[in-house]
Amino acid sequence: MNHDAKTRKHLQRQLDQARSYQEWYEAATALDDMDGLLAWREQDETGMLHGSLMREHMATMERCRQNGDPRRLIRVLQESLYRHLGELSNPDLYAAARSGTNRLVGEFLDAVETSMAFVCDHPIPEVTTARKLKMFRDAERVYGRPALMLSGGAAFGIYHIGVTRALWRNDLLPDVIAGSSMGAIVAGAICCRDEQELTSFFEHPERIHRQAFRWLGIAEALRRGHAMDPKQLQEHVQYNLGSVSFREAFEHSSRTLNISVSPTRTQQKPRLLNWLSSPAVLVDSAVMASCAVPGIYPPVTLRARDSDGGNDSSVPYMPSESWIDGSVHGDLPIMRMARLHNVNKTIVSQANPHVVPFITHPEEHGIKAWAKQAAVSVAHGQLATALKFTRQSLQPGIFRPLVEQAYAMASQRYLGDINIHFPLKPALYGKVLSNPDADDLEMYIRLGEQATWPRLAMINDQTRISRAFDRCIRQLETDLEKESKQEPEH
Repeated sequence: MNHDAKTRKHLQRQLDQARSYQEWYEAATALDDMDGLLAWREQDETGMLHGSLMREHMATMERCRQNGDPRRLIRVLQESLYRHLGELSNPDLYAAARSGTNRLVGEFLDAVETSMAFVCDHPIPEVTTARKLKMFRDAERVYGRPALMLSGGAAFGIYHIGVTRALWRNDLLPDVIAGSSMGAIVAGAICCRDEQELTSFFEHPERIHRQAFRWLGIAEALRRGHAMDPKQLQEHVQYNLGSVSFREAFEHSSRTLNISVSPTRTQQKPRLLNWLSSPAVLVDSAVMASCAVPGIYPPVTLRARDSDGGNDSSVPYMPSESWIDGSVHGDLPIMRMARLHNVNKTIVSQANPHVVPFITHPEEHGIKAWAKQAAVSVAHGQLATALKFTRQSLQPGIFRPLVEQAYAMASQRYLGDINIHFPLKPALYGKVLSNPDADDLEMYIRLGEQATWPRLAMINDQTRISRAFDRCIRQLETDLEKESKQEPEH
């Protein structure tokens, strides 16, 4: 083995065994250097970007700032973002090098962020702070915001803790989070905590209650019609989340929690529960419903805060309806999230055991990856079509609901704009319905972090403008509050 091969093997081992993002990034950068990809990152031109036009827009932004012309700068920003947004969202920009993309992306985003701050900080003739704040809020509404979606996955879903911890440690955890099944437990644990509590949650995962599963005996399971004890799951959920309504969770954490639940009746549509659509519903009951996999747990009747009984009482919510696992009809409620929360970028953490084997992973390239994706797409389409015709031809009866659920699972989307995947590890499938011990917990979290690190550069770049809007709006809100306090009383 020659020197370069030994060095490459050593760096690949460092990459695979990294214990922090910094360790991973250093190994990734060294490998990129060996492969000549750092030179690609520094190139002036790449076929994936309209480099000359981007530099022209950047120069115009600079002139507007130097001339103190925020009105002209606003027009340039609007035009430039509209022209280049599609290019900047191209995932191929992040498929070439491990450590990041072409430097022009960062330079352009720097120029946009600096220009937004200039407009925010400098006075515009005849424009009050209140009007400027409205202008930024309207622009942010048009541009949109990112959302994180956590899939189901039973014990595999514990890896979402690692995904979210990696995002949180790099200040990239979105304020809008959705979850189904096990993803709902992790999303709820995050969105029911303020920043201090969230720090403790991420830095001390050993304090997490881990006993979610308890198998019933065969006789009891046959009698009840489900295989696991819902009381054990309820204990797990309430220990890790408490018992709060969606509105109370939002007011405490300032994060918007969304939980998917599916109806047991085919006439009902799936629901996306959150503080806007169902503010009084209790989060723990929504999580229980989202975890109610048919045959594993029984359907759940949602509960809501009793407005007349104080914070310790609850009443049934839609008492005539019962709900099951959200991933049955909508593991990733992308369209509903987009409409309700103005989401323009979806970050998906996918851990479903039946989905993971069919995902093309980031390290897979070339004809082999293309062939795999093509075969999966064809098989997926054929299965969905077959189930569609089967459900249309079946008469109402015992098999109709099962086919309906199978069709819903086969026809839905399981990926988003930016995807983080649970690694394909067949040896772990035996643990998918088992409570993790301390070593398993650490292993799942580490897998989540390692799966997220290669995506951080892309997530950072593609959410920068949204985060810049947030900063400007907060600054203008503060300025407006100061102005109101300085106004003389009449």
